[in-house]
Amino acid sequence: MRRLAAWTLALLLAPAAASAHPHVLIDSHAIIQFDKGKVVALLMGWKFDPVYSSSLVQDYDADKSGGLSPQEIASLEREAFQDTAQYSYFTYAQVDGKAVSWPKAADFKVLTYKDTLVYSFRLGLPQPVDPRKQAFRFSTYEETYYIDIDFPDDGAVKLIGDGSAGCHAKISPDLDNKLYGGVVVPKKVEITCDP
Repeated sequence: MRRLAAWTLALLLAPAAASAHPHVLIDSHAIIQFDKGKVVALLMGWKFDPVYSSSLVQDYDADKSGGLSPQEIASLEREAFQDTAQYSYFTYAQVDGKAVSWPKAADFKVLTYKDTLVYSFRLGLPQPVDPRKQAFRFSTYEETYYIDIDFPDDGAVKLIGDGSAGCHAKISPDLDNKLYGGVVVPKKVEITCDP
């Protein structure tokens, strides 16, 4: 009887877990910056959904101008964005299977695009990475799935700079980092280069 009750409870709870959804949606874009044949930084862009964008503007538009001044953007960076540093800026990179610890993000900007806000920032690698000799990959996600961060399409990742020719970014499911009890699979980006 207890097994039947436990099984019934599991069935009743399963749809609740599957129907849960994030409160913030982010389309992520990345520019992989090369210098002298090595990856030196990720230039990240996060495009927020219109509802959350509106909420950010309301929260940080102190003078109620309808936009964000440089001082208001500085407050947003200090009070909202910098908190993500403790979570690797939701950008988890590995070099030869070892986790990268990012230095402090740089060049933070907030842009307006139609009815959405876009964060842009630079994550410099502690040491340049030679993707011809080292395995380099990264994923963007937020572990609780309160925030859904996704690369919207294959064009969301670009490679630029000296030595990027012949290298490619492949976006695929990150099966090693399933979220929300395995229901959600974030995407990873792997860099490969022609010999």
